Amino acid sequence: MLIVFLLKVIMEVEALTVISISLDPFLLKKLDQLIEERGYSSRSEAVRDAVRSFLSEYEIRKGEGGRVISTIIIMWEYEKREVDEQLAKLRHEYDDLVTGNMHIHLAKGHCLEIFIAEGELENIYRLIGKVRAIKGVHQVKYTSIQV
Repeated sequence: MLIVFLLKVIMEVEALTVISISLDPFLLKKLDQLIEERGYSSRSEAVRDAVRSFLSEYEIRKGEGGRVISTIIIMWEYEKREVDEQLAKLRHEYDDLVTGNMHIHLAKGHCLEIFIAEGELENIYRLIGKVRAIKGVHQVKYTSIQV
């Protein structure tokens, strides 16, 4: 009786639809390696996580992102001190978006700045564009998730 009750509770909490996908042997091997490395409990869990990520990126790129939280990672040479000054100016100019930042000294004379920003996707893109326009910045990468 208790087992039947627990099964009903589980089924009500999470009713999942079963689908079938076909993968070539190479992709299946890579998926199984990822499952092992990341500790997923099943292929289904890994595929659900991938689909969530894919849909989130698609919606953001499509322009339906609206409000997002983003990390903006900036790398430049340490000797280019004017980059640090310009990033500090941008940080204050976009104080309504940038909620935090971190500065890290890397090997081989490089610095890394990480901005955490929250706001409308369009404004985040504007900030990223200004960062990319700074002379001396080597790389800018970002990730965004919907809020």
